[in-house]
Amino acid sequence: MNIELRPSGGRGEYELAGRQGELHVQDLFGLAMFIEILPEVAINAYSNCVLKDGKPRIRLTHVARNAHPSSLIAAAMLLPKPRREKHETHGANLLNWEQFVVQTVRIDVSPRADGVLICPLTVRLENGDGVRLDISFAERMARVVRVWTAAATLTSELALNVRAHAAAFTSSISTQTQLVSSFMALHDALNRPTGDMLPLIEAQLGLGALGAPSVGAISAEIGDDDFIEEVHVNPAEARVERVRQWRLAAVRGSSASAFRRNVREAYNSRCMFSGQRLPRTEATSTAGVDAAHILPWSRFDLDGIKNGLCLNKQCHWAFDEGLLRLSFDASSRAYLISIPNRLRLAAQTAQFDMQSFDSFAGLVPRNRLPANEALWPSAQYLTELNRFLDN
Repeated sequence: MNIELRPSGGRGEYELAGRQGELHVQDLFGLAMFIEILPEVAINAYSNCVLKDGKPRIRLTHVARNAHPSSLIAAAMLLPKPRREKHETHGANLLNWEQFVVQTVRIDVSPRADGVLICPLTVRLENGDGVRLDISFAERMARVVRVWTAAATLTSELALNVRAHAAAFTSSISTQTQLVSSFMALHDALNRPTGDMLPLIEAQLGLGALGAPSVGAISAEIGDDDFIEEVHVNPAEARVERVRQWRLAAVRGSSASAFRRNVREAYNSRCMFSGQRLPRTEATSTAGVDAAHILPWSRFDLDGIKNGLCLNKQCHWAFDEGLLRLSFDASSRAYLISIPNRLRLAAQTAQFDMQSFDSFAGLVPRNRLPANEALWPSAQYLTELNRFLDN
């Protein structure tokens, strides 16, 4: 499903288009919208979708300037402020203040008790000169959350404004005014730059950029297929894929390199699931084990060892896909590996060879864990992840 900017006079109107599995646009009419900024972290968009002039228009339920869902998504990503009047946006450099529109946001949607969760996946920016830029929401937000983390221990004016932005966009009770004002205050703290804010913040906080997409061209990793309106994946499967994409985004950058090194050292290059020890050797350029994130978002200690597992390539894939689940039993202080019934049934239908994965199921021997118990995988993080995947 997509959020689309449609022509309507000079300004343009945002609409919902397409479907998510069995959910169609008309199933969402009148439901309050919440935007998933990070997994398990959503803000109130103060909007809903209504049928207006025969079209599924997105409307604000509480009027506040510059608080449309597309603008809030851009503000969370620390993009420059967009417009809705595409014909008034120009220039070869797309990421300039009020010189682009958020043309399309590819989203997953998932019903919740108080409305519907809107989960951005990819964002397409355009201007009136035909310049286009496609951005992965997870990759951009991975940079944003590292900025949030870096600012948490600093006291400069910029850091304080970054922290206010983080507080606003990770709170379910933030008002429209708080969301917009936190973004605008950060812009003011940077002396109102005309271009992209995020690289400026990264530089001032001493962080290296994590590979922003080139301006003026479509990202090589994102194409038109990433904006298809009709998606047949159900919300449960979509949740697993979103976590996988967040993990892919989390493994990039200099801090992620340290994370990989520290996790391998803590586990002595031994796979927690299989028990295999696969260090780098004189004959191999890399180790046979990866550092896998449990929760790929910084509010839960993005690059701390307790948020990591040492896994071989096969087990890392299986964990990311949700095929192998890890949980912690507090009474015995033991970790358990299991295979969800839904995935087991799907594997049987596809004649997928489960024998090796079945051999991993059960109690994890303690000699596969870090010698320092303080570095064991966080029970809280595992519980949070499994709850997210089960909802």
